[in-house]
Amino acid sequence: MTIFGIYYPEPEGCRTNRITLRLTDKEQEMLKDAAWKSKMSQAAFIRSKVFGSKVPELPAEVKDSLHRLDYSITKIGTNINQIAHVANASGYVSGYEMRNLRERQEELEETCSRIFREIMRAYENGGHETAPY
Repeated sequence: MTIFGIYYPEPEGCRTNRITLRLTDKEQEMLKDAAWKSKMSQAAFIRSKVFGSKVPELPAEVKDSLHRLDYSITKIGTNINQIAHVANASGYVSGYEMRNLRERQEELEETCSRIFREIMRAYENGGHETAPY
């Protein structure tokens, strides 16, 4: 690369080449969905397919835990919205509502810890790769 007439060598492994790929709307949606499900950028997903890298697959236990985590976060969000509505209307939040919110928060923390342990166990067993970003 030359800047102001001075040559600077490209860093090793730097991606400087670009390829244009034309897709139909349906193909573009399929690519976006597949990359998102694989937790990869579209470019990384395409490179993994072209160069034969395995697209990582999460263990079933981790997928189940992530589903429970998503559900817990939704429940907490609903509780927070309800508490905010009551607080705005009355200027007061009951102890019951706060305890309920704390319980949901503890469930969320436990689920996050369980997911972390499951991912670490899969990693230590060498069964699953992490997705490049």
